[in-house]
Parts: sequence; structure tokens; C-alpha cells
Amino acid sequence: MDNDYHSLGNSLQESGRFDEAVAAYKKAIELNPNFSWSYHSLGDVFLKLEKWEEAVAAYKKAVELNPDFSWSYHNLGDALLKLGQWEEAAAAYRCEIALNSDFAWSFCNLGDALTKLKQWDEAIATYLKAVEIDRDLPGIYEKLGYALGQTESDLNLVLEQSQLQITPENWEFYLQLGENLAKYDRPKSAIIIYKLLLTRMPSCAEISAKLEELLQQQEKCDRALASSRATVVQKPDDCWSYYNLGAVLSHQKYCEEAAAAFFQAIEINPDLPWWFYYNLWEVFVRQNKLDEVENLCREVVAAKPEAFWPYLNLGEALTRQGKIAEAIDFYRTVSFKQSFASILNNRTGKMLVLQNLNLKPVKVPNFIIIGSQRCGTTSLYTYLAQHPQILTPIKKEMDFLSWHFDRGIDWYLAHFPPMPEGEEFLTGEASPSYFDYREAPERLYSLFPEAKLIVLLRNPVDRAISQFYRLTGLNWEARSLDQAISDEIERLSQNPEYIIGEEPGNYLARGRYIEFIKNWRTFFPQEQLLILKSEDFYAGAATTVKQVLEFLDLPEYQLSEYQNANPGSYQPINESVRDRLSDYFRPYNQELEEYLGRQFDWE
Repeated sequence: MDNDYHSLGNSLQESGRFDEAVAAYKKAIELNPNFSWSYHSLGDVFLKLEKWEEAVAAYKKAVELNPDFSWSYHNLGDALLKLGQWEEAAAAYRCEIALNSDFAWSFCNLGDALTKLKQWDEAIATYLKAVEIDRDLPGIYEKLGYALGQTESDLNLVLEQSQLQITPENWEFYLQLGENLAKYDRPKSAIIIYKLLLTRMPSCAEISAKLEELLQQQEKCDRALASSRATVVQKPDDCWSYYNLGAVLSHQKYCEEAAAAFFQAIEINPDLPWWFYYNLWEVFVRQNKLDEVENLCREVVAAKPEAFWPYLNLGEALTRQGKIAEAIDFYRTVSFKQSFASILNNRTGKMLVLQNLNLKPVKVPNFIIIGSQRCGTTSLYTYLAQHPQILTPIKKEMDFLSWHFDRGIDWYLAHFPPMPEGEEFLTGEASPSYFDYREAPERLYSLFPEAKLIVLLRNPVDRAISQFYRLTGLNWEARSLDQAISDEIERLSQNPEYIIGEEPGNYLARGRYIEFIKNWRTFFPQEQLLILKSEDFYAGAATTVKQVLEFLDLPEYQLSEYQNANPGSYQPINESVRDRLSDYFRPYNQELEEYLGRQFDWE
């Protein structure tokens, strides 16, 4: 009878009646709880229903009853990947590979888990094994190129250990590998690949052209590095000389030397907002230098307890080490003692003693400027922060609802000032990363459903150009604008919804405003979302600020001047590049205007 229910489950699953199949398999398990195949099949249905946790439980029971069936381990790994449980997923795939070492997808998926764990060298070896089994595996070159772009391992050694030889059958693999290495900022490794190819195919014009282009790029990188080193010699006491050197070094994968340069920059001037420069922190994480930075910041805070930025830098160092509770203490200290008291005294025009005030920790931000990047958010936030009824947090951007949601709500709220009881103050933040982050609207609605949201939208052509030159100025972007656009068009053609995190890119993706506006309107009604045109803001800041204050139910407040808080400057770009961007964005702009029922007149 139990086998009858199992067979019924199979028939129901094949016909797409998944809920009924679940019931049948559960009945089979009830009658025969030691039949592993019913658990495995139940897990298969849960995978199709995207019930990842239930699938994990079913597959774990299946492998417990039959530890020699490789497919249960593979599917268990797939479900764990969906849940973001990378270490457990890797363990499941390793068990499968031990039983069946000829299935390319097992190695590919194990490589995905290892990539998430940032275990680059093992991920590379795993991807190479997948290629050895099936060189036509979809997406494998992109994944391998990305992993190779993150490691500092010697490529010659990697290729030697992989024991892969260039043959007429696999030379296209190496060609694509070289292209991906170039794309992920490993030009020296790509040069090795192309030179290796030319030893086998010396008359190939395509490879010769790619090699020549890379050699020119490498020469440009070498000049940039030489220039940065020379600047340090000329200005040995300038923190920005060392920061720029660190940025160039990290971009060229000289991470150990980059960490030393970044540390020198902080040591020269620790009283700067270093917490903002994420590339600096990524290098410290990779080089295990966070404890040294933490110790330096502690010394500065102890010597200068009245300082502001060292507290935040120390909080960032602690946060990056997972010391969230201790970081929260420092954020609250700087918020209560430094930021809150000075702002409140200035607003009220009289000296106030903190211990005599009845203070309440903030429970919600009243408003959030959600984006978009390079659209005027910093200037708008700066103007609002001067209103006498607005108390600002210790950071403009916390990126909590986007990149740092795992740090927890207490970490987020620790950045906000306490609210004096009986006073009418508002508080809010501005994190432009929220606007285009897919999960941000749902996260915000689950926490603060009554928050008022403000978004600035700029001609996406100008926004893209401004973002590119901003990152170029920070030494975070080394490509030409034309190349960056081409790379992103290729990336988006493969994955239209892919938004990169904290790294150069998204010049095009972030300008497809309609996609993100629709996402926010799914959760927040029209009356809670104020959409502003950046060009109107630039032309008349006072008028726009008045509109925002009305939206926040605050009285009008005029500033003596409205100075651009985050200007950018660059040479005029080639008209052909601008036309290319205009053509790309035109259908998205038209759809936005139709959806909102208003004209933006962007061309």
C-alpha cells in the first residue's frame, strides 16, 4: 500500500499537481518511514514549489536512510544554495562528488558555493574540473573568469595544477577565459592566456588584437601606479596620496601593499570619514588587517574623546569583524554625546544638559531619501538637515535595507539620535542604494510601513556619466566609459535584473527607473512616495526643498544659500557615446512617463 502512494505521488508530480503529490508522498512515508526514495521524491516536489526549507529537511532524511545515493546530496546542495547556506551546500556537493565524480554540474554548483564563501582558489579548481568534464556548460566561463578575477594566485601555477592543455578542441575555452579575466580586472592573467594561445595559434588575428589591446591597458595601469607612487614621494604627509595609491594597488590586485597604503592614510589623518570608503575596508578584510585598524581607532578615540569620525571608523572596523554589539555602543556614544547635543543646542539657541532631558531612543525614521545615485541626494539631505525640526543620524548613508540588512535593526537604529520627549522633531536618512535594490521596498515596508519616501530622478544619461566619472575620480573604475557601457550591455543581456553591489558598474541598470518605481509602488501608496526631477532641483533648490517640507508636514525654512554638496566635473563626452546612452534609455523613459502620467523631457 505504501508503494501505491509513492507511485501515486510520482504520477501527480509528473502531471504538475504538486500539492497533491506532497500529500501522497507524505502518506507513503507515514506507512513506510524507512523508504528513502519517498523522502527524495518529496524533496523534488518541494524544490519545484520553491519551498527550500522543506526540501532540505526531506533530502536530509533521504541521505540519512540511503547515504550512497548521490542525487539526494546534489539536490540537497541546490536547496541549501537557495537558502544562502553556503557551507552546508558545499558539504552536500562534496558528498555527492565523492560518490559520482563525473557530473559537471556538481563541480559547477560547488564552485558557486565556494565563490559565495570567497574561497577563491578552491572555487577556481572546482570550476576547472567542471570544464574538464563539460566545456560547454552554460555560464561556466563567466563564473571561472570572475573567480580568477578575485584571487591573487599565480595563473601559470593554476593552469599547471589543472593539467589542462590547449588543443584544437578547447582553445575557445581559453579565449573566453581570457576575455573574462580582462573583464574582471585581471589583465596580467589575461595577457598570459593570450600569449599562451599565440604560441599554439601564432597567425590568429583575433587573439593578437586582444593581446595588443590588453598590453596597452596594462601600460596605462603601470603609468597610473608609477604616478601614484611618485605623488606619495612628493607628498609623504598627505593622507590622500596614500589613499589613491592604495586604490590603484587594490585595483591591480596588489592587496597586501594596498592595505599598507590605506593604513598609512588613516594613520596620517584618522579624523576623516574613512568608514565611507568601502574599497579600503574590503582590502582590510581580505588581508586580515581589521584588528590593526581597530587598535589604531581605539587609540585615537582614547586620546581625542571629543572627536567624531574616529568613533564611526571604529564602529565600521568592529562591524566588519562581526562585533555588532560593541559597534552599536560606539554609534550610540557618538550620536548621544557628540552629534545630538551640539545639534539640539544649535536648534534651540540655548545650552541643554543631556542628563536633564527625558530622551527616547528613536523607533523609526520618519523619512528616507531612497535615491537615486548621482541625482542630488546629498545636496537635498544637507539642506533638510539644517531645518530646526530635523535631527539627523550620524551617517547620511547606512545602506541597511540594501547591503547591510544582516547587521540587524539595533545596528541600524543606533545611528539615529534620541528624541527629546515633548519636542516635535523628525529624523531620516538618505541611502541611494535603496532605490534599485530589489528587496529594499519589502524590507522597509515590513519595518517602517508609514515612512515617507523621497526619490530624485535625473536624466539617466547624465546620471550614468556622472557616476562613471565619480568612480574614476575615486580610482574605483579603470575602464573607459565606452568599454564600461559595452561590458554592462553584455552583462545585462545575460541577466537583465542583475544589479552589482558595492563595486563599479550599473551605469545602465540604475537608470532604468521604471523597474524600480514599480517595485516601490507595490508596497507604498502614492501619497508616501515623493518623486522629484533632479533638473528642477538643480534649477531651483529652494522651491524643491519647500515642496519636500510640505510633503513632510514641516514649516517652510529658507537657507541663506543652497550650495551643491557633492558636485562632479568632467570633460564633455563624445557625442556618439551620449547618443548610444540616449538610445538605450529611451524606451525606459517613455514607459516611466506613461506610468507616472508626467513628462520628464529627457533626451
